[in-house]
Amino acid sequence: MPDSNGKDVNDMNIKNPNGKIVSIGELLVEFIPVEPRLRLYEEGSILKTASGSSGIFACANAKICDRAAFIGKIGPDPLSRFVYQIMEREGVDISRVVTGEGQIGLAFLENLENGRNFEYYRSNSVGSKFGPDDIDEDYIRNASAIHYSGMLLELSESMREACRKCVRIAREAGVMVSFDPNIRKEVMKSDDARKRLYEGIETADIIAPTLEEARFITGLEDEKEILKELHRRGPKVIALTRDKDGAVLSDGTKIVSAAGTGVHAVDPTGAGDTFASMLVYGVQEGWSLEKTAIFCNCAGGLAVTKQGSIGRALPTLEEVEKMAAEASFEVNVERWFQNGGRKEAGL
Repeated sequence: MPDSNGKDVNDMNIKNPNGKIVSIGELLVEFIPVEPRLRLYEEGSILKTASGSSGIFACANAKICDRAAFIGKIGPDPLSRFVYQIMEREGVDISRVVTGEGQIGLAFLENLENGRNFEYYRSNSVGSKFGPDDIDEDYIRNASAIHYSGMLLELSESMREACRKCVRIAREAGVMVSFDPNIRKEVMKSDDARKRLYEGIETADIIAPTLEEARFITGLEDEKEILKELHRRGPKVIALTRDKDGAVLSDGTKIVSAAGTGVHAVDPTGAGDTFASMLVYGVQEGWSLEKTAIFCNCAGGLAVTKQGSIGRALPTLEEVEKMAAEASFEVNVERWFQNGGRKEAGL
């Protein structure tokens, strides 16, 4: 929606366009059952993979550009080394990852009839000890974008303050801020947790909640009313992901709705992070909202077609381009007006 000066609020001058896209967070080791129906209490083979939402975002970014970076903390343990080596192999700049005492967090996955269940062993993990003093401030100032998730704000006080410091530095330097609410409702029961979530939204340029998360945040049901409310809070570009039903993107001047890709889902791990990675990249590249929506939809769709995520299922830009060129899913565009009305427009 245009502002009072007639300028579109989605007009974003990209600071440091050749700078890094820095993902902030915690790395994990994830254990996936080789046999999808295997339960955690049963004997059977499991697959060891590198994971963590922020790590997946960075590795997904490395598949589509050469500016992917990650900052966080790892330990001296062999599993920290395992994940570090994979991040390095995937092409992520990990030069600002710091080392501390402790064990990297672990996540065990099982597939239930009503969805996935993760059992985490990450209490007091080395990754959760990442703090403000671990941040290279110039590295953030010289970035083109930073990205983090709402879950980190509840992981530990030190991680929370590290994220806040990165956001403060980025905003002062004019660096783009991307925020994935990544809501865990079990920790959203306190007023303080909700305030921290709202702070993340209000200080971001780009957000990518699920539709369910967006309804939780706004208390609204209608997608377009949700978008209006979220834009009012500050973000210039918003994506509402709808699982198998695609996504809705808005940049304040128009809304693009992309239907589901229709792919056969094998493992949804990392789909949202892959989508968010493509969203930041598309905005940074100055793509139209329509192209951004299509590429995000395809990237997220491809990520679910294989088991695992980092080093296994994350798509390359060429794979996304091929799927986008062959895409048959419906894409619709509506234009916002300053008075809040909307006009239908075909793509």
